Amino acid sequence: MEPKVELITTIMGLTELDDALPKPASKFIPDWWRSTPALPTQAFVDGTVVGNVKICPSFPDYFSKGFIIPMWTDSILFVDTDEEGRDIWRWRTSSGLFSWQSHDKYQYLQDVPHTYFGKESYFVFKTRVPWFVFTPEGYSLYQLPPFFHFNEDFSVIPGVRDTDIYHEMNVQLVIHSKKKEIFIPRGTPLAHFIPFKREQVELDIKYADEEDKKRIAAHELNLVTKFSPLVAHKADKKKSRSN
Repeated sequence: MEPKVELITTIMGLTELDDALPKPASKFIPDWWRSTPALPTQAFVDGTVVGNVKICPSFPDYFSKGFIIPMWTDSILFVDTDEEGRDIWRWRTSSGLFSWQSHDKYQYLQDVPHTYFGKESYFVFKTRVPWFVFTPEGYSLYQLPPFFHFNEDFSVIPGVRDTDIYHEMNVQLVIHSKKKEIFIPRGTPLAHFIPFKREQVELDIKYADEEDKKRIAAHELNLVTKFSPLVAHKADKKKSRSN
């Protein structure tokens, strides 16, 4: 039986809001990826077809891993000014059921030069996710920002959640924008979670012996003796037209 991740809420009606529901990451594929054509940039390089990012298998593999929790309520994070003219970050949500908290600088940003897409970090908000997450014994979750959505206003702090032990989720959101107001609509991809089994893996670092060289040669030969999926697809289309 495959390991199961359970997400449970105590908020009545939340499971009926489709755009607020956690879903497999494959349901949140960014628009730029969908609109990118699968075209080779050159015909052949050293006998191998060289294509663009759309035919790189690492991207669909990444997009298919784990699940994404989207924002469950409209939220506005904004800068206010106190009586002495100092900036104070505040928040507002569309529902009294949900709230944000500030995460003081001494807890993180005072000591961590956190940047994202080369942008500095100005403040950290914390919010309690309305989902309790349960994984089988020995399984945890990687918490990541939905990286390829390229959100320049904020990002979730990466980390590991031992969700077989601790089931409540508090997400820390780092603010990178100097906007006076940041609007996060319900349904916005907030955090990407990828389950994994906690286990130690040994590293074996060495110069290639004869058996290694055979494995590497077989690997390289396997690659160069097959057309890329794009070329094979075009060949199939030409064949079907000729028939």
